[in-house]
Amino acid sequence: MQFITTDDYSTLVRNEIKNILLENYTDAKLSAAEQMAITQVKNYLTGRYDTQKIFEASGAERNAHIVMLVIDCTLYHLYTSVIPDKMPEIRSQRYQDALDWLKMVAAGDAVADLPKIIGNDGEDISGIKITSKYQSNNQRW
Repeated sequence: MQFITTDDYSTLVRNEIKNILLENYTDAKLSAAEQMAITQVKNYLTGRYDTQKIFEASGAERNAHIVMLVIDCTLYHLYTSVIPDKMPEIRSQRYQDALDWLKMVAAGDAVADLPKIIGNDGEDISGIKITSKYQSNNQRW
């Protein structure tokens, strides 16, 4: 089952998606843009949140904010691949806002209402950092 549905687009972008679809649109392009966006979001959330659970959810079980971020990233990728000259400023701003939030979550500066990674013993293991009492050495010659 796909994470993003056609109804998700109509909720967030009104006629904007139609403008994209009219010029050089194929289902393969939309699917590729969605996969790029999902992978992009996963890369930022991995290590802190259970991305498998997040993206396996369907319908009302999905996190609405993640759906919005994926759509914003998808539309940005579609515009850049199909008609970059006609990209509205709001698309660039929403994409940048999505990246900024994802970077904050990845750095631990923001907390998201998402399923955390749970270990075999049922304990939350997200956000574990491995450190050493020794200073790192630069071994370049």
